[in-house]
Parts: sequence; C-alpha cells; structure tokens
Amino acid sequence: MRWAVLGFCLVAAAAILGGCLRGSGQDGGKIVLRVADWGGASDDDEFNRVNREVYAKFERMHPGVKLKIEHIPGSQEYVFKLLAQHVAGTAPDVVFLDASSSAAFINNGVVTDLTPLMRADPKFDPDIFFPNVYDIAKRGDKVYALPGNFTPMVVYYNKRVFREHGVPYPQEGWTWGDFLRTCKALSDPARDRYGFYFVNWMPGWITWIWQNGGDVLSPDGTRATGYLNGPRSVEAVQFFTDLVTKYRVAPTISESAATGTNLFQSGEAAMEISGHWAIVGYKAGETEKFRFADLGVVGLPRHRERVTVMYESGPAITRQCRHPKMAWEFIKYFSGAEVQDKLCGSGLAIAAVRSVAEARRDTSSLEPVFLNEIQYARAPWGAKVEGYAYVEDVGRDAIERIMIGKVPVQKALDDAARKIDHKLFGLAGR
Repeated sequence: MRWAVLGFCLVAAAAILGGCLRGSGQDGGKIVLRVADWGGASDDDEFNRVNREVYAKFERMHPGVKLKIEHIPGSQEYVFKLLAQHVAGTAPDVVFLDASSSAAFINNGVVTDLTPLMRADPKFDPDIFFPNVYDIAKRGDKVYALPGNFTPMVVYYNKRVFREHGVPYPQEGWTWGDFLRTCKALSDPARDRYGFYFVNWMPGWITWIWQNGGDVLSPDGTRATGYLNGPRSVEAVQFFTDLVTKYRVAPTISESAATGTNLFQSGEAAMEISGHWAIVGYKAGETEKFRFADLGVVGLPRHRERVTVMYESGPAITRQCRHPKMAWEFIKYFSGAEVQDKLCGSGLAIAAVRSVAEARRDTSSLEPVFLNEIQYARAPWGAKVEGYAYVEDVGRDAIERIMIGKVPVQKALDDAARKIDHKLFGLAGR
C-alpha cells in the first residue's frame, strides 16, 4: 500500500485553496508563468538576489511573459501545499523538485513527462548533465525534471585543530579504521574537544549504512524489515553510535543541543559531514578557532563500498501547466550553463552541467574533492519512495533510543523497521 499523501487533509486544504489561486494565465496581454520555489519571500541573501536577477533576465528575453514567483517556506510545507494545489486544480506551472521529496510529485502525477518537449527541441542536449544527477528524476525512459544544482556529502575538517594535535590531514581513500583513529587522536572529552561533530540527521548518516553494504529499504523500496535492521545496517549503526557512546570522540545529542552552536564552527570538533551548501555558512561564520582558510574537505571514509549521497534540486512542469511550451523554455533556461554558472557562484551547490562544474575546479582547493565524489554519489530514497520523510523521522528516533535510551542497536532498528513497514507500506509486523 502506497503512502497516502493525498488523504483527507489534502482534500480539505484543496477546498480552501481552490477559490483563490485560479487565474487566467494572462496579465495585461502577457503570458503569466507561476513558478513555485521554497524559501521566504523576504529572504535577501546572495543566492536569492541572484535568483531574482535570473528571473528578471528571462522576462527580458521573453517580453510577452511575466513570471509570478511563489515562495513557500519549509520543505514539508512546500510538499503539502503543492500537493493540495494539485488536488484543487490550482497548481503552479513550474515547480522545483528537491530530490529528497520528488517522489511525492512524480508518483502522484503532479509533474509531467518532459521527453516529448525534449524530442521536439533540437537545441536540447541531455548529455550536458552529469548522468547520475540527470537520472534522479527519471522513471524508465520518462524524465520529470531537469537537474539544476546538487551536492554530494563530504567530510569537512579544521586544519588548525589537526595541526595543533600533530595529526595528519585525512587523505583520499581513507577507511573507517583511519577515521576512528583520527577521531581518537583529536579528542579530549574532559575538555569538551571532539574529533567529530555528529548530528542526528538521517540524510547525513545514511551513508554509513550504504558504505557497509546495508540499506534502510529493500532495492524496490517496498520494505524496511530485513534491510534497516539487517546485519550490515546494524553493524554500521553500531559503528557510528559507538563514536558517541563508547569512544566519546563525538559529543552526545544533549551536549550538542546544550551549546546551541555548531561545534565544528566553534572549533570544538575537528570534523563534520555536510554538503556544498555549508561553504556559504563557513565563509560567513568565522570564529576565533575557525577560519575559512583552515577549512579542508575530503571524501567520506570508505568501508565495504565507496559511496556517498547527493542532494539535488531542479525545475519541473506541472500537468496543470497552461503554457507548457513557454514553461519548457523557462526550465531549459534555468538548468542551462549560463544560469547555473551564475547561481553556483555563491558556493551553495555544484552545477549539474558538467562543463560549468569542471570550469570551477580551480576556483578553490575544495572544489576538486567535490567533483571527484560525484562518481560515488547516489540519489536519496526520497527521489523514489513517496513519504520517505517518515522513514527519516523514525530513523532519527531510533538513534535517539540507542544513544539516549541505551536501547540495543538491533532492538531499536527492529522496532523502527516494523513501524515503517506498517505505516508506509501497510505490512503487518513480524
């Protein structure tokens, strides 16, 4: 049984939205394209400023078109509102899909297959994109979104802390054993100094499971039992929770919460796992013990497999779009080399256009590491499994039970797998 994302609450919300969001698609004789993205309308950071410039240029390129940008803050609010608009028949013309939740839009028919538009456009070449990024929104031969920008997850490290402890910087191809030894050499729990800053955020820690050859769901995405609680997954979760509970090379969840700060950026932890987006915050958030010039980056430590996860977003056209040909021109423009070069100049992400990403290889010592990790990057489950956010919530709770409640790893994952199978897939517990 599929996750019921279009239940009673969406129908109720649709009834509320239905009367106020319909429009003729015309404004003073101009075609109006409604474009939905996430974020507050009052945001004024560099990325949003560049976005506004990009939108304004498209309007100049197409004098008969007006873009109506609809900001929806919050990832879950974004999904909920757009699904409700789809039910009400008031969906925007263009939406941006986040790989972490794109299945909700693809599986429910909110967005349309782009291949007819692609085939009719002799100027469009899908080979400009990284293949594994382009494939995120594919279902067989059908393509439901173009890739915009993305990031693999990596390990950031503070070179200053490494130098102070006389510990060599982590190297390409390092292993779990290397990682643990490095963490131990950098840690002094009595002084609240740690080798690693662990955050209980499943999108960030699922890679430990993948690296050990495990997974949270079956290959077809229809069951958690036997996978999330399988031996490879249990072994991986035991390893990374031991970093906190056994080896004390990472702060506890409560210790991290008590500080109210990012312990990596405060210089209290030597390493953390994050994506390209973190660079923007690192540049703006320097402290006495953390300088951007001391920032290093390396691929995730490998174990049985070399793998990381990538998070991506890109534009799609809704099935209710009133001007599909102009919407195609917009999403092709937005995913093209010129726009992606401009947007990714902020450092927030990597352009899915290979030539643009490669051109930035020499812009900093960090960029080659990210580019090297792309070959090992895998899409998140939310790109394929509708309602996957529930899996992430249950996974987070399981880690809290292990770390705080001292529940054995096998028991916590057994319970989590049964809960996911019952709620998400309608399977009886066994």
